[in-house]
Amino acid sequence: MNKSEFARDFSDFYSEVQKAGVEITIRDVATLYAIYRKDLRTELMKGNKEIHIESNGGQPATEKQKEYLMDLAYKKGFCITQTELDKMTREQASKTINALLGGD
Repeated sequence: MNKSEFARDFSDFYSEVQKAGVEITIRDVATLYAIYRKDLRTELMKGNKEIHIESNGGQPATEKQKEYLMDLAYKKGFCITQTELDKMTREQASKTINALLGGD
């Protein structure tokens, strides 16, 4: 991926965050983007050719995950809307929790 492709990809990622109504700083978006790129590379290295970012696949996040994520995000200074939580799959919620806890 060259610089212009990277910039376009980040811009698309940032636009999706804005559309979702998540209120975070550009620095936090950059951190989340870096985590996303790392996860994407890991999945591709494992041989998963199809990577879906949208939450239209997989089981919905559990109420326990949503509550924990909302509390954790608040403690870390992030704002996650109920709409955004409702769109998350269990896997996405788990990855977001790990990211907020400082894990991989």
